[in-house]
Amino acid sequence: MDWVLLATTGIQWILWINGAAGAGKSAIARSVVALCLKQRIVIARFFFFRTDSTRNNTKPVVATLAYQLIKSIPALDSIISPIIQSDPLIFHESLETQLEVLIFEPLRQLHKESPIEKPIVFLLDGVDECDGHVNQANVIDTIAKFVAEKAVPLIVVFSSRTELQLQMAFNSPRVDSILRRLPLDTDYRAGEDIRLFLDDSFAKIKTTHPFKSSMVPEWPAPSLVQEIVDKSSNQFIYASVVVKFISSPRLHPVQQLDIVCGLRPAGELTPFAQLDALYRHIFSEVHDITHVTAILAVVILSKFLYRGHICAMLDIADNDITVALADLTSVVSDAGVQISFLHASLPDFLLDQSRAQQYYIDKGVWCERFAVKCLSEGMYIPGVFHRFLSQARRTPQLREAVFAFDLSIIWDGTNARDIITYIDIVHNMDFGDGGEVYRHQLNLAVRLMDKEYPDDMNLLQESYDITGILDKIAEEKAAASKRTELTVEENSGGVQEITGVVDINPEEISATREVTELPVEEDTPPEMVNSPRKASLWVHSKARVARIFKKQ
Repeated sequence: MDWVLLATTGIQWILWINGAAGAGKSAIARSVVALCLKQRIVIARFFFFRTDSTRNNTKPVVATLAYQLIKSIPALDSIISPIIQSDPLIFHESLETQLEVLIFEPLRQLHKESPIEKPIVFLLDGVDECDGHVNQANVIDTIAKFVAEKAVPLIVVFSSRTELQLQMAFNSPRVDSILRRLPLDTDYRAGEDIRLFLDDSFAKIKTTHPFKSSMVPEWPAPSLVQEIVDKSSNQFIYASVVVKFISSPRLHPVQQLDIVCGLRPAGELTPFAQLDALYRHIFSEVHDITHVTAILAVVILSKFLYRGHICAMLDIADNDITVALADLTSVVSDAGVQISFLHASLPDFLLDQSRAQQYYIDKGVWCERFAVKCLSEGMYIPGVFHRFLSQARRTPQLREAVFAFDLSIIWDGTNARDIITYIDIVHNMDFGDGGEVYRHQLNLAVRLMDKEYPDDMNLLQESYDITGILDKIAEEKAAASKRTELTVEENSGGVQEITGVVDINPEEISATREVTELPVEEDTPPEMVNSPRKASLWVHSKARVARIFKKQ
């Protein structure tokens, strides 16, 4: 309200209240109207509403504003009414013509005859709910053009979601030069207001509800209230829907709250019907629903993937993400390296087929797709890899991918526990093959652990019988004796190479790590002559082999 009172002294004559769906924009707009009326400030307003055919288009806008202006400023009646009487079809003209003839010109004339001292306020709420992007932009541009004239002390308040076409309209030079933006984002800190709203609502329920006598004073538990605040994500619509559902006079509030919090099955009740309708409408306007669904499936099911991971998972470019999500700016943010939901309740909606309907994200289907991708292409992302695999549908394609998976990929940059977690998941998979895939992967896991994490083998032994595999590994090690063949042949340099089969003593091998530099001998290979260390190794090697043969 301070801005309304002081706007005419500055350069910002238009205010744009913007935010995510359900952020409380309309509630703020109604408060502005109430305060203006209380302070006797003339305010003409129009509230667009998508599902109301009398309020979801521009046809009634001018007539509504003109009527309210006449009621607040009777002197306008003698200017506007004759125009309508002389041209009853004026309301069939374009929006620009109607505004100019019935609003702008009468205000200019009135101000010229009797200067308007206090600013007049126009408020248009829910511009994004007006039918047609062109109509939305036209309303903004036409009114902004008149405001920029400064022929009349007029200020305008718009409120809407931050959809792309509206961002473009408000970013135009004509509008931006006289515009003040009020984003209801995370800086708005609506959480405290939402908690106050919930506390007041629950207090009212406990004192007025028909079943109040069966409610304990401690209800609701603070943790449940906080859960609602968290799920609201600074957007009032979630809290409002919850309160409306709990307040039903025919049902018990305690049980209703349990349903909301998932502590009791909903049955045939639909606690989030209003919210679901909003979400379905938003998704109905998405241009490329196929790509959007895939992107959101990765984000929801992975929990924390970065944009680069998403691009790799879906074989798309980073710009493809921005373009695909352009129609979801009111519920999804892709501004940073991670994609985030402006509504914490949106993933719940998308993962519930009864609520999302045609926009449903099937967890099993998508996890199977992503798991096969990770297994087939060796894409190992700790945590995410296991999550996809554990929730995936058991399909022939998945079985084939698991069976062929190179388990050593998990070793790179990770630890023994990740290998064990992988085996736990595979062990619980039923491919109808009698455990063939599991046994194959367990064998690979034991061998990898033996090679890279022998000290952690006991962790695997605690859950699985791997004695047979360990015995087999021991046999293989014994068979591959630490023997080497050395062949003695006369070469062009007169050097004789030794042919024979000798046992290599590990102690003798380790002893060669400390090499004392010795004089270069005549039979030293040319490539070693200029390297004292290599030449010394040559002399040591000859001496060691001679000792071995002497022992034999």
